[in-house]
Amino acid sequence: MFVRPLLLLALATPLAAQNPGQPAQPGYIGNLDLTTSYVPDSGIRVGSTDLGDIDTFQNRIKYTGTFISGGSVNWSMGFEAERFGFGLDTSSMLPTTLGSVSLPLGINWKINSKWAFLAEVSPGIYSDFVEISASDFNAPLIAGLSYAVNENFLFFLQLSLDTRRDIPIVGGPGFRWQMSRQWALSMLVPRPRVEFRPNDAWMLYAGAELVGGAYQLSTEHGTRRGDAQFDDVNMTYREIRAGIGAIWNVGHGFRLEAAGGWVFDRRFVVDEERRQWNGEGAPYARLQLAYRY
Repeated sequence: MFVRPLLLLALATPLAAQNPGQPAQPGYIGNLDLTTSYVPDSGIRVGSTDLGDIDTFQNRIKYTGTFISGGSVNWSMGFEAERFGFGLDTSSMLPTTLGSVSLPLGINWKINSKWAFLAEVSPGIYSDFVEISASDFNAPLIAGLSYAVNENFLFFLQLSLDTRRDIPIVGGPGFRWQMSRQWALSMLVPRPRVEFRPNDAWMLYAGAELVGGAYQLSTEHGTRRGDAQFDDVNMTYREIRAGIGAIWNVGHGFRLEAAGGWVFDRRFVVDEERRQWNGEGAPYARLQLAYRY
């Protein structure tokens, strides 16, 4: 997870908007999400030095099981694997792969009819996967409070903590406003957007999307590339996207989502060496298939 001062960024799993209401019946909810996205070739540079072109494939699979207690506290646990694959030209100091394998653990506590507390920690391996060691382990955390002003307006305060990220603590307020039966404004990271539902099967939206994370490079990453100062360092990768999308509730628990637009900020940062690689703008496309039971 990752942010600059002007933008909240949470690249771990977002806290879902929830309206504190009557306790649900005890049970279990399973969610499976498969996501792929692509950003085609665009230029990348360090300062004013042009380093060629780079494209990016992102693939993610996440399963979350939520245990509904029937009381005020619900628990969740699951599995998530994500991979960024980079097609590099002359920018050989950058890795070809960054990714993670983690076991997200979450809690949702309905304090009362208005307030709820949500938290999720995702212990796992965050790495270039050239070699795996103890230094690749990390456990990013998201925590927040929600307040139901009324049945149509939810207020959130959310913080993201990742000590490996170039900015370790990020966060702030957000809200979700159901303006009418068809229109909603959801100002929640990592996907703030305006939503329109023409019917029960479809939702259209426009907004932003923030992806990335912090990853450990291998102990000889820099040495293999002629610069040992980049051995065993943390690298933060981020994309800030803006675009439009559509969600189709297919039925029988399946949901299909397609989105596309423009990546206006794509960068790699090694904070301890004060080095930053900046990518030029490029289009993107994303496809997601979800199943809930």
